[in-house]
Amino acid sequence: MSELLPLSWLVQASTYNLKIGERTVITTVTDREAIAISSISALRSELKTPDPFVGIDVVNNGDLLLFHVKNRCLIIQFNRMMLLDRLTDIPSPLNEFLGDKSITFIGPRNLCQNSTESYISGSSGQKLVLNRIVDVGYLTGKLCKKPDLLSSTLEELLGRVGIDIKKPVISEGSMRPDWQSSSVLSEEEVKYAMYEVHSCYQIASKLITDATSATATKDAG
Repeated sequence: MSELLPLSWLVQASTYNLKIGERTVITTVTDREAIAISSISALRSELKTPDPFVGIDVVNNGDLLLFHVKNRCLIIQFNRMMLLDRLTDIPSPLNEFLGDKSITFIGPRNLCQNSTESYISGSSGQKLVLNRIVDVGYLTGKLCKKPDLLSSTLEELLGRVGIDIKKPVISEGSMRPDWQSSSVLSEEEVKYAMYEVHSCYQIASKLITDATSATATKDAG
């Protein structure tokens, strides 16, 4: 039904200011192409540093496609967007963003294991190929020079780098059936959906900051 509302209303309705740990994350949740494209542009504007990186995740085979940069998170309700906007092709800005070789995409292990596969929109049959994603466990193991981290859980990786992000506790039966494909998500559902992408981004940010500081100190010495 969002296709019946003016975009100006939807922009306001799509924005969540979520407190996760010590950080407030400005999160956009949308099933409209125009808002998704403008939000991708906003994320790109944050990628002005050398060797930019983006947190990425996929929930429920494309119901939700998540990107995280600094204090911003974009959650595209991908399957709904393809259906509601009657798209016959993946929006070019989205394909270009995912294909930008200057950006390193960092995601959870389960996503990276499937990174050679296509995430298919069940409603339209369109394929979104994700094949350039770095496993956050590999990144942590590589930069920390700790092979045991290659098989660590996300929670173990957070602990290893000293980041305190609590996984949302969901009691049995408290989540709506098929909430991932719903037209409206609660704040609790959004927090649950973005836990992994937020954690991956924060881990990468901490690792890269520490590595850069160590290099600068070594050079100064």
